[in-house]
Amino acid sequence: MKKTARLTGPLAAVLGGIAVITAPIANADSMDDAYLQALRDKGITWPSGSDQTMLQIGHAVCGDWSKGFTFDQTLADAKSALPQLADASIAKIMGLATGTYCPQYSSKFD
Repeated sequence: MKKTARLTGPLAAVLGGIAVITAPIANADSMDDAYLQALRDKGITWPSGSDQTMLQIGHAVCGDWSKGFTFDQTLADAKSALPQLADASIAKIMGLATGTYCPQYSSKFD
């Protein structure tokens, strides 16, 4: 559990930074739309009005990969943002985010 606590700060910082960067964007672009639809298609749900949060988490996954995080570290990081979801759902989110936003890190799932 120490790993989760250690990663909570970095995820919060990443999500906060993404929120500042993306706040002026009123509508998601087509890539974001495809990501959100893919999440829905996989049965992942979130509260109404929380699309931006899901997008931020998707981008944060790629941020973790770019920093050299392992699969387990990124899973723990995402889990800290979405503690209500099972690990299998978090892994789906990570996979869809990676495939959509940063496919160069697909090997993280090998």
